[in-house]
Amino acid sequence: MTADLADLIRKSTSLSEEQLAETLSYFKPVTAKKNELLLEEGMVADKMFFIAKGCLRLSYGNESTRFMAFENTFLTSIVSFISRKSATEYIQAVETSELLVITHHDFFKLREIMPGWDKIYIYILEYGLTVINSKLSSLLTQNAAERYRSLLQNNPELIQRLSNANLAAYLNISPETLSRLKSHL
Repeated sequence: MTADLADLIRKSTSLSEEQLAETLSYFKPVTAKKNELLLEEGMVADKMFFIAKGCLRLSYGNESTRFMAFENTFLTSIVSFISRKSATEYIQAVETSELLVITHHDFFKLREIMPGWDKIYIYILEYGLTVINSKLSSLLTQNAAERYRSLLQNNPELIQRLSNANLAAYLNISPETLSRLKSHL
């Protein structure tokens, strides 16, 4: 289960194989069941998740989905994880998911003891920033039909993997609007 994480770390850092093995030892395998809550609003995000298999949803309540994270992606409530303040979001397993989990303490310990770990930290922050910017841009510049067409073109696998309710929340539209869009396109 650690092979994909190891590959990502190798691509982003210049850690030796010994350092890589030590780094990977901080990640613990966890299986999250479908619909399991991994973080609730008001809790401090104490874990960073690497998705080996499955899908996690970062959302504000049940309605507004900020992000859907799939295989080979890190996910946490980043503001809470960094600031140690209560999260304003939820993290939920959309499907049964195989995760590699590192605690806040161990993540930042690696920043202190492992040369090059900051490159992973920067990678996570940059990825998060580009995802947020892309989502905000689509919400501001595209209507519901354009967002759905864009999803069909760029991420058709999401339509197969996500329930209509999750897909509608991801697109920031009502399930009824999604149903109309699907019937017309």
